[in-house]
Amino acid sequence: MIDLTALHHRLADPASNCRRTDPYEHYVWDGLFDPDALRAAARGYPDVGRMTQKPGIPRWFSLDLEPASPALRALCRTLLSAELAEHISAVTGTADLCTDPAGDWGSYRVSARGAVHTAHIGGNRHPLTGWLRRYSLFTYLNEGWQDDDGGLLELWRPGADGPSAQILPVFNRSVLIETTDRSLHGVSQVRGSRPRRMVTVHFWTKSPGPDGRELT
Repeated sequence: MIDLTALHHRLADPASNCRRTDPYEHYVWDGLFDPDALRAAARGYPDVGRMTQKPGIPRWFSLDLEPASPALRALCRTLLSAELAEHISAVTGTADLCTDPAGDWGSYRVSARGAVHTAHIGGNRHPLTGWLRRYSLFTYLNEGWQDDDGGLLELWRPGADGPSAQILPVFNRSVLIETTDRSLHGVSQVRGSRPRRMVTVHFWTKSPGPDGRELT
């Protein structure tokens, strides 16, 4: 699926100019994964009947890797690897990041026309361990996605009238956002006829801050 040593150099390369700070710290990388492997993962989503639907919204998610294809499972396991967590630690300067492959690891997701995810601040305290979620990584599997298809990742300042940043969920793009009490984000309405596919992985520190939200 991916050479993690090569990935580390690409993540950390200052010339990539991938670190952004408006409205809060996030990183945007393109082309991190082998395109053929990513296409196979995109084809390997299970039928939405085997996923969980958000009530009243054409948006589905699953943490269960069993119904996913081998290619989709391989992608998720690469994203959940301890080696990748170490690389993200090095890039962000946040020590001892880890994932939770057997628990609250994230999900693979699919959204259909009309789906929208209003701006929100996600919970960042692990429901069982008390770990603090520091970052979430979104990897997009949407080949040929255009502006007219909608479904943009939107990053907001609290109280703002509109997003400060909008990121198109194009094929082989990965976006890492911090998850603190200022990390307001959402997804604009999907307008195209094609499904919007992504994989989300959470990165945690096992030593939480005093209130579980404000550690930066």
